[in-house]
Amino acid sequence: LCVLAAIFYATYDLRLFEHGSKVAPLTLITTKITAQAALSVLAAVAAWSSVGPQLDAFDGDLWPVAAAAIWSGVFVNAFASVLQVSGQQAVGPARAQVVYASQPLWAAILSLIFLGETVGVEGCVGGALFIAA
Repeated sequence: LCVLAAIFYATYDLRLFEHGSKVAPLTLITTKITAQAALSVLAAVAAWSSVGPQLDAFDGDLWPVAAAAIWSGVFVNAFASVLQVSGQQAVGPARAQVVYASQPLWAAILSLIFLGETVGVEGCVGGALFIAA
């Protein structure tokens, strides 16, 4: 699955760089976010038959869930997409892939700093190998 994901990411980056020079970034971002939103709504509707009855027994407040969904939609998808399209047009797909590939390294560093999580020997070796590459 990791190799397949890498292939999809690389294809996405190459196509984004190609089409980003032909189409305005705002148009690309709007199309991407609209497609993601439509597919998310379809997935939610499809999953409702199995999840919906369980929500009737839920006594908690759904506002934190709604806030997390809005945060994810606005900042994680929309704002990150704006940064990605703009940044990739500036540096190109090859350099952008290096940044994307470093995501697990940054996640480990930030979770160490902000959450106090520990990094095991395997994590340190993996991080060192990534930096060495």
